[in-house]
Amino acid sequence: MTDNEVLHDYIISIGGSEEQWNRILGCEGVLKELTYWCKTGTLLGEFAPEGITISDAIAWQVDHFKAYMDREENNRWHRERLFLQSLETLLDINDGDAQVLGKIRGESGESGTDREDV
Repeated sequence: MTDNEVLHDYIISIGGSEEQWNRILGCEGVLKELTYWCKTGTLLGEFAPEGITISDAIAWQVDHFKAYMDREENNRWHRERLFLQSLETLLDINDGDAQVLGKIRGESGESGTDREDV
């Protein structure tokens, strides 16, 4: 099995989609962050579109979800899911999504994610 096949299977196993995987494959910086995470279990933090790192994206996700996660057992801390959503945030910023960038920078007066599936 190639490294990319292992990474693909990991992304799918934590609830990712083929679309997310293809976006990750298309961004060398995010692929490198994912590879490092899978090898070490820690964050690399080198890829920083618009100055936003994976750590920033995770902190932003946690800020939005912390109250929601404590209400229902199914929504408690899911380390891999949070990581996947943070990779997607980096992809959105890298793709020039001004709305996501504005939210993470606090320009819209809110924090957290704009995704309805979480």
